[in-house]
Amino acid sequence: MRHIAKKTGFLFLLGFVVTVADAQCYRKGSLLISLSEGSTFANYSTSDVSGNKPVLKSSAFMCGDRDPLILEYALTSRLGLGLSAGTDIYSVNASQFYDNAAAGNTMKCFANELTFDVNYHVFINKRLDLSVFLSSGLFTVNYRKQESDVSQQYDASGNILRFGTKARYYFWKRLGAFGMISSYAGTASPKHMETNTVGQDYATSVNGMAIEAGLCFRILK
Repeated sequence: MRHIAKKTGFLFLLGFVVTVADAQCYRKGSLLISLSEGSTFANYSTSDVSGNKPVLKSSAFMCGDRDPLILEYALTSRLGLGLSAGTDIYSVNASQFYDNAAAGNTMKCFANELTFDVNYHVFINKRLDLSVFLSSGLFTVNYRKQESDVSQQYDASGNILRFGTKARYYFWKRLGAFGMISSYAGTASPKHMETNTVGQDYATSVNGMAIEAGLCFRILK
């Protein structure tokens, strides 16, 4: 009887562990997809890099619109690796930052990023998944405008570093709400961009924070 009781107790404990593991909304082998929109708050600056040392051209605090896509694969029960692609849009004073009076008062600049992400999930239960992350990758800033026969173009490329926290709350088994807060620093240089007609010698730096919200999906597991 004692042997049967021990065996029954072990099976009950094993079943409880399996049930709890199955209840986790973040699981090893899952693929997470997050779509969101938000706002970014940044110190936007340009520097003249034509000489031996960069010389600050202009700097100002700006608000922009953000639109990212995030993919993450659950490598372990806590660690996830992924890719993020996003674009921040800023309305920039053309003369002040790029000596481009021909663009009028403002030029719409697109700050794009493609990063590799490392995520660590610090809290997981049946519905809530909280994680912290560190991202690094490619960063570009570009501007395009065509007026009659005049074509204006600015391209700069460099790197970006981003870190922050993510929250996912699943109101259904595979669909949930997503939120993220992050800080970032990106710098892009126009050197070797021979097609530029605007800001040929002006590198762009964008440092700040972003807040975004949207939807998340879990597939595979």
